[in-house]
Amino acid sequence: MTRLLAAEENSNFLVPNATIFVELLLFLIILFIFSRFIIPPLTKAMRDREEMNRKQAEEREEATRRLQEAEERYQAALAEARKEADGLREQGRKEGERQAQEILTQAQTQRERILADAEAQISAEARSAASGLRDQVATLALLAAEKVSRRSLSDDDHRRLIEEAIEEADLSAVSTNGKPGPE
Repeated sequence: MTRLLAAEENSNFLVPNATIFVELLLFLIILFIFSRFIIPPLTKAMRDREEMNRKQAEEREEATRRLQEAEERYQAALAEARKEADGLREQGRKEGERQAQEILTQAQTQRERILADAEAQISAEARSAASGLRDQVATLALLAAEKVSRRSLSDDDHRRLIEEAIEEADLSAVSTNGKPGPE
């Protein structure tokens, strides 16, 4: 055991020996390989990645700016469309009012024409009815006069009796209606 302790005392790990030089040489070789073959592609990849990130950031900013411009154009176009729609709506309302007034005027004109036609027709029918009634009354008056007098009447007597019967019919119509009878 003493020998073992003596051997341990001679092999101090702090004292350099030949393995340290081999390890140092291997370390320098590995360092050279890293610096020559591994680190340059890594730094290039990192620079490329940073450049890509920078370009993406610029593109994102450009896209944001274009989006804002498009939004502003959209809002302006929307406001213009609303203004135009309001104008069209107002124009349509005015046109509707004008057409309604036209239709009302046409309807009033047509109503007046229909009323005038109806009044003319009623007046013609009233004259026709009055004429027919006068003829019937005259005929009845003649028949009654012939029966009362039991003789035939001359044409002058017929006319005189017809005129008297018509006057009496007109007078009775005025007293019944309060208006003069049809002529």
